[in-house]
Amino acid sequence: MAPNVKRNSKSLNHRAQITTNPQQAIAEYFISKSESKNIKKLSEWDVARISPAAELVKARRELDLAESQLVEKQREQAEKRKEMDKNWAELRRKELIFRQSFQKFNKFAKENQDKRERAEHKIAEEIALQSKRREEIKEMEEKLKSMKDIKENMEKHVADYGMFQDYLEKVISETSQFETISEILTRYECLTEARKELSERQDQNLQALEDASTEMVRLTDDKAQKLINLNNRLADLQGRYDRAKMNALRWETAVQRIKETTAAKHLELTQVRACCWNVYQQICKRKGIPLEVDREDVEHQLVHIKRTILELKRIVRVARRRALIEARAKEA
Repeated sequence: MAPNVKRNSKSLNHRAQITTNPQQAIAEYFISKSESKNIKKLSEWDVARISPAAELVKARRELDLAESQLVEKQREQAEKRKEMDKNWAELRRKELIFRQSFQKFNKFAKENQDKRERAEHKIAEEIALQSKRREEIKEMEEKLKSMKDIKENMEKHVADYGMFQDYLEKVISETSQFETISEILTRYECLTEARKELSERQDQNLQALEDASTEMVRLTDDKAQKLINLNNRLADLQGRYDRAKMNALRWETAVQRIKETTAAKHLELTQVRACCWNVYQQICKRKGIPLEVDREDVEHQLVHIKRTILELKRIVRVARRRALIEARAKEA
């Protein structure tokens, strides 16, 4: 029977690699240590007669069960990770859609604002033009009334100044420059025509001056409108710059927080690695075995530390039981 037990113990020497949280392993160690202090003292007849080989088999079973639970937890963690990656991808897609919709709405609002400003400007121009036309109509009506008054006055003058015809005839009879009244009237028409031509030239000059003034006003209005459009565009660009600056500041703050968290986690990880390496060195030194695990291989270090802790727990438990049995034997 003994050779079979020996063969079983040799077959269980190969242990699976265990990957676990070092903090959890340390917590389990202290919990087991505190529980070992609360072991009840059993009577001699109630002490279990279990050989070390059976203890070893039981420990192997517990280790296999823990390994299977660990594999299941890792599988669940991988599934949860895939689900979270999927949710993140969906959130990024929705964010992109929302950003594009916001840009389209901003463009639409800007176009509507430009159309509204152009419509208001056109309405103002129409109102000013109507007011100007009303003033021109009023001036023309006043001129028409004035011309009617002049006509009445002229008719009155013709009736009143008929005596001047007699005067013109007298001029012809007394002077040799004109032979008929027609010549006098022709001379008068020539002078009138010359006066009219001079008046037309003056009107043309005035019209040219007025056209130049109108063109200057038009150019001034065009430049003013362009200046207003440029100011509006500048205000819009300034607003976009302010928003971009706020977004950049917000993302810079987020990146800074992420960097600080990453640095803290990296420091914590470095400390844990150093602690694991020191514990592993102490274990190898106390056991008198060489360092077989690389310093960067924290996983195998933790496996070796856990095995050592489990072995020490079993040794302490067996030693306590034997000491208790020996103490009771001495008392008996």
